[in-house]
Amino acid sequence: MKLWAIIEYTFREGLARKTIIGFAIISTFFLLLAIIAAILMPATIDFGEGQGEIDITADPMLIWQVQATMTGLINFAALVLSVFATAAILPNTMEKGSIDLLLSKPISRAEILFGKLLGSLLIVVVNVAWFIAGMWLITGLRTGEWNMGFLAVTLSISYTFLVLYTPMLVIGISSRSSALTIIILYVFIFLLSPILEAREPIAQLAGSDATRSVLDFFYYILPKPDALSQVSYALVIHQPIEWMPIWSSGLFAVAMYALALWLFRKKDF
Repeated sequence: MKLWAIIEYTFREGLARKTIIGFAIISTFFLLLAIIAAILMPATIDFGEGQGEIDITADPMLIWQVQATMTGLINFAALVLSVFATAAILPNTMEKGSIDLLLSKPISRAEILFGKLLGSLLIVVVNVAWFIAGMWLITGLRTGEWNMGFLAVTLSISYTFLVLYTPMLVIGISSRSSALTIIILYVFIFLLSPILEAREPIAQLAGSDATRSVLDFFYYILPKPDALSQVSYALVIHQPIEWMPIWSSGLFAVAMYALALWLFRKKDF
């Protein structure tokens, strides 16, 4: 019950700070655009004289490819918005007054931290599920293809956020700065992670085994948001999933959460 109270408090904090509302407004806006596009979209695509036409409602693979393309955009937007929406939750909790109130209750620091993590995850899951379910319903009604793999993307995106949120906890506890947390996560997502994903061509260009070894080392110990986005792609088009990015990113998340818990317990408030 105490843990649920922390989760509920975190969720209400998101509502009070308009985090959830802003997230929902953006999602709803794009869902409305998708509804308009679905209404205006022709049932067939004509490729010109002599090229024939394709009935999009009769080709499940074509629908899956369209959904897979959307998944890449959704994954990118969801991570950007999720990091921005949740980065301030723990630093705000650690402010004088807020943390004093929590610590005065019969609840451990471990429960506070875990509740904050689950509350932040709940904020993201609700918003991602709202958008994915909406898009799934729109495409299903328009095409008659009810692709459960597309619906499952909610899980892969939420898992990617959870993995990335654990280092956010460490940075937030250490610095008490939401701005620094956002900057570091964005640098990793948009700069470092793509470099590590392209480690093979970079190593070949450098012509150095040492460069390859260094890039491989950091690739395998750090989370892999780009590779995890490919898990979402595989779910949509019903291809086999590569499990290495999942379990290795999960191990990183466990290590970061353990570090965050140690720092939070040692923190002098």
